Amino acid sequence: MTLLGIASFFILMIIGAPIWAAMLTSGGIILVFGLGMPVQAAVSQLFIAIDSWLLLAVPFFLLAGNLMTDMGLAGRLFRFIENLLGHLRGGLPATGVVTCAIFGALSGSSTATVVAVGSMLLPYMIRAGYDRQDALGVIAVSGTLGQMIPPSIYMILFAAIAQMDVSRLFLAGMVPGLVITVMLVFTAVGLSWFGDRELPKRASGADIWQSFTAALPALAMPAIVLGGIYAGIFTPTEAAAVAVAYVLLMSAIFERKNFTVRRLIRSAEAAVVTTTIIFVILGGATVFANSLTFANIPQTFTVFMTSLPVNEHVTMALILLIFIVLGTVLDPVPILYITIPIVFPVVQAIGYSTTHFAVLTITCMMIAQVTPPVGMSLFALSGYFNVPISKVIRGAMPYFAALLLALALLWWLPWLSTIAE
Repeated sequence: MTLLGIASFFILMIIGAPIWAAMLTSGGIILVFGLGMPVQAAVSQLFIAIDSWLLLAVPFFLLAGNLMTDMGLAGRLFRFIENLLGHLRGGLPATGVVTCAIFGALSGSSTATVVAVGSMLLPYMIRAGYDRQDALGVIAVSGTLGQMIPPSIYMILFAAIAQMDVSRLFLAGMVPGLVITVMLVFTAVGLSWFGDRELPKRASGADIWQSFTAALPALAMPAIVLGGIYAGIFTPTEAAAVAVAYVLLMSAIFERKNFTVRRLIRSAEAAVVTTTIIFVILGGATVFANSLTFANIPQTFTVFMTSLPVNEHVTMALILLIFIVLGTVLDPVPILYITIPIVFPVVQAIGYSTTHFAVLTITCMMIAQVTPPVGMSLFALSGYFNVPISKVIRGAMPYFAALLLALALLWWLPWLSTIAE
């Protein structure tokens, strides 16, 4: 019956059923018909995933990011970075990378990041002579940076699943996030040397300073949130609520024209929709993952992996390969909730750093966000700007390759992500 349940998952995915429905159905078959669990007990599994104090941070961080966009603070951030880098060769795509890194960390949503930054950056890049697909490509991949740079929603989800300290994971993601950002910037600059493009006029020192002071309310938010967490002033969940309060206060002071009830409602609605999608997927994924756990799949997998005549680095490479393959057919959230309960015991059994494993896993989830055919960042840009998905994919390929190279580098140099240990 366990095999039938797993088979039903793939059948439902093939016929186009929603991912949460496929996981919920197959998990229910395994729990109720395979393991004889009472229906009421099986239904209760739906609420196990979302009954978490830590996960309360997710809607708050999403709301903070939406407010940053709708109230105009994100625009201030973009103008400062564009004044700073825009006049350089490759400066406009580099501006997109850096803006996505900062805004993505604030919003926690790759989809929101690529749409917000894309709507600001795309007109500039097209006027400067960049091809539309190249511009969309750099935005699509750079939008994933917020999943590594703290505070990261994927880090929060990983910590909730693996029962790890999320503050420790936030700290571990800082250096890898910076490394990946630099690699994407170099990729953008390198590609910009091909072709004759107009360079924007260099901003004056006064303009740079003015845009910097205007962007300070946005730039200060990560320092306040992370500083408060590591100083022990508040927990990550409380920090998320503080982020919302901070954005509201800064918007009321500096963006009075944009600080309207309509924009508040729009930001809240978007946060509710995204949170609902995430939590519905979490519920289905938890039922499926728990059904595999009760069927002793993790234990069997651990025995198999630890019995292989290879060292821990090869074992880790195999696990990362599984993540990358799954990323071609699944979104990151179900990948995390299905696989982490299975592979995390293996990581512990082989004595591998769990912090390093978390960073490598999140890097794989970044790759999944831009992996055809289900990469959500690709579809978000394609739908929002009415561009064929094939063009976005072609534009993203050089940066996708840079992400794969970054994964290999982080795997080869574990000290980059073990600063918290």
